[in-house]
Amino acid sequence: MTGFAQVKAARSSRRTARRRHPGRHSLAGIAVAATSSILLVGCSSSGSSVARPPSAAHIAATVTRSAAAWTVSWTAAGTPKVKVYDGSTATDATNYIGDGQGSGSLTVTETPGVSREWFRLVPDNGETLAVTDRDLGLASVPNFRDIGGYRTTSGDWVRMGVVYRSQALSPVSAADLADIRQLGITDVYDLRTPAEASGNPDSVPPGATYHLVNVFGTTGPEVDFGSTALQAQQGMMAMNKQFVTGAADRAAVGTLITDIADSTGAQLYNCTAGKDRTGWATAVILTLLGVPQPTVMKDYLLSNTYYFDSPAVQDLINTSSPSHAAYLTAILDVNPTYLEAGLNQVTNSYGSMYNYAVKGAGVSPAVIVKLRDRLLVS
Repeated sequence: MTGFAQVKAARSSRRTARRRHPGRHSLAGIAVAATSSILLVGCSSSGSSVARPPSAAHIAATVTRSAAAWTVSWTAAGTPKVKVYDGSTATDATNYIGDGQGSGSLTVTETPGVSREWFRLVPDNGETLAVTDRDLGLASVPNFRDIGGYRTTSGDWVRMGVVYRSQALSPVSAADLADIRQLGITDVYDLRTPAEASGNPDSVPPGATYHLVNVFGTTGPEVDFGSTALQAQQGMMAMNKQFVTGAADRAAVGTLITDIADSTGAQLYNCTAGKDRTGWATAVILTLLGVPQPTVMKDYLLSNTYYFDSPAVQDLINTSSPSHAAYLTAILDVNPTYLEAGLNQVTNSYGSMYNYAVKGAGVSPAVIVKLRDRLLVS
């Protein structure tokens, strides 16, 4: 058995209070909460650090969703007042809802028919910050989330609402597909094998173009997952190394990065669980953008909160024998050692993620510049 067999669940399509499931207490210290936590500091358009004027605001903000309301909370050092606006998209967040001092919060009730609320924070001085929730709370595709909302080492911010990651879009409830449709996604990149894709085809949002970008280039990863939990863990680490050493793996990653950089609409890429192939692709993209490795790892580990802790996977674990449950856990969760194996292989084979992308995945330096221009704001 591999970790790429679709775990099916007969989940109700009823829309609950954003249909969230609680995270594991053991992950509380390493997994980021299901919110958008953004810190903005000064930077140049090229990504190099510049000094922020002493009077400029230093804003941090989070957005959370309750049953029928959105709350934006912020802190802003160096400014006496922050004005807050909201809307259904980043560009139309022009509805003034209030203001506050250097720190505060505001709550607005849910707008009927709007699946995602955006907030624009405008300090008396400093940069405007547009934020929304990272997690869309989709019950049928719980590992669907925004890759943006992170600060880079140079102080840039990764745009939200531009690139999304997900598990397979199958099955997707009608309510969840309606929410996805509102995101304006123009391209869906399926990182699965042809057999996986045809056996469980994605429910592509209307108006989006589907692209099959087979990471493995074969019927599956060329690694042995064994039959014990330890062997499965070793197989998962070997698979992450293959993302670096495998020619087909590198070529697929290069295609994905190039297409995202060249795109104009919102983009989505996915695999079976949205955690391994998708997790690796996200780690590469965020690293190329300058997001620090600890943050990259935290984003990777969020798949434990959204996927492994989902009712479908937990039902499967809880109805298995202890030994098989341990094996399934090693396959279906994400472990820091898995991603670290791939990152260490990058260092050993290429010296840096930039070299991996350019020399290994065939991404041109000009494309990386375009990727940064498309996804980073100061």
